Amino acid sequence: MYTIRLMNEFLHGPIWIYDQDETIRLKHSLISNDTILQNLNEEAATLYDSFYDFDIGDEPCVFDDEGYKAAFPKMKELIEKIKQRLNEINDGSFTVEDYITNQKFD
Repeated sequence: MYTIRLMNEFLHGPIWIYDQDETIRLKHSLISNDTILQNLNEEAATLYDSFYDFDIGDEPCVFDDEGYKAAFPKMKELIEKIKQRLNEINDGSFTVEDYITNQKFD
């Protein structure tokens, strides 16, 4: 049984695939071959990556927390679409864990 974890990380879309041994896998045929999922994953990755700035002042890398908070409704919409598509194609070989849509901001 695979676990699909939805979480944000720079230069990686929100879809993370883990096998039963908790090893990250690059592919799961149902997910890797689904054009709709790949497009949604890429769109979410591009949105998230847009909040990183490099070489600003004395900092090598800065994340725009306020920009992310403002764009969070769009990110949440993309993640909901990803979850919906995952549910449509799931043949019982994976479960989905969402670490994004319930984020709280201070």
